[in-house]
Amino acid sequence: MHPDVLTIYRFYQSAFGQQVAQLIAGRILQFLPVRPDAVTVGLGYCLPYLDRLAARTLAASGGRFVAFMPARQGVCHWPGHTDNRTCLVEPLDLPLADSSVDHMILVHALEHAARPSALLREIWRVLAPNGHVVIVVPNRLRAWSAAEATPFGHGRPYSKGQLFSVMSDQMLAPDNWDTALAMPPFFIHKMPRLMRFGDKVGAMLSRNLGGALVVHAQKQVYGALPKGSAKAQGVPVLTQSSGSYFKTDT
Repeated sequence: MHPDVLTIYRFYQSAFGQQVAQLIAGRILQFLPVRPDAVTVGLGYCLPYLDRLAARTLAASGGRFVAFMPARQGVCHWPGHTDNRTCLVEPLDLPLADSSVDHMILVHALEHAARPSALLREIWRVLAPNGHVVIVVPNRLRAWSAAEATPFGHGRPYSKGQLFSVMSDQMLAPDNWDTALAMPPFFIHKMPRLMRFGDKVGAMLSRNLGGALVVHAQKQVYGALPKGSAKAQGVPVLTQSSGSYFKTDT
């Protein structure tokens, strides 16, 4: 079940959600270079993360930011202080030209995709050559993927190996990764400040302890198409003509 936009919004408005956003945003910021002229698109529910990216980039005098939200989720206005920069979209058919985006982040997006490979193929299409993408998903190996009171407890969680595999198949081979949210969510929702301490301890013990996987990749252009993007073959369909059946392409 995909949580609606109001549910996710309320989570990130809470003290607990704000601490979650701060920890994950730190990982995203370390992976994306500062480019004053970059076009940055967030897909899923990325508003807390786009806020932080925009603050950093605008300090460098520039940057354009847009938030895309899936139709199944719903949409809300962003940012609050200026004209709306959010758009309701079909994730497998983004309203963007080929190679038009420099940076893309996916949060609360890939784990809800019925066709993850097709979604990543669409991301590959809109990214500029050597464009950057950062994908955040629930870590299958950690308790956050079962915490239904948070947005990370919904959809399909991924292990690091699973996410690396599906991204590499679409020519978005990961080149760096990290995790966040090392402390389990069940006992700290009333003590969000402990989360930062837990992440520091978790980083010293193991890189893979976090409940959220954060993976970075750049678009690869090798003169080939992503896996599975060859021209669709005709599907045999039985039709009746003059008392006999034959195959036809659709």
